[in-house]
Amino acid sequence: MAFEIVAIRTEGYLPDTPDKITEVKLSDGTIETVPQVVIYIDDKMEYYYTTSSLTKASVTSVHPSSGHAYIRTVGNDTRRDNLLSLPEF
Repeated sequence: MAFEIVAIRTEGYLPDTPDKITEVKLSDGTIETVPQVVIYIDDKMEYYYTTSSLTKASVTSVHPSSGHAYIRTVGNDTRRDNLLSLPEF
């Protein structure tokens, strides 16, 4: 089963990196914390968001050597992550 992320909640004003995302809202209205999503992704559950061109962008967990684990889109080599383009709730 795949879960679509439709909105995000962030810490701070105008965050510019995906590690500032604290919660996500799914298409069914469920709100999950990023630590929950990281656990689910690590357990092989699939998360994605739909881009403006209506394609699915997969979401992955990131485990930096320092700091907390966070989520971002797969194959993103920029500091500006696609998840940050989602509306805030």
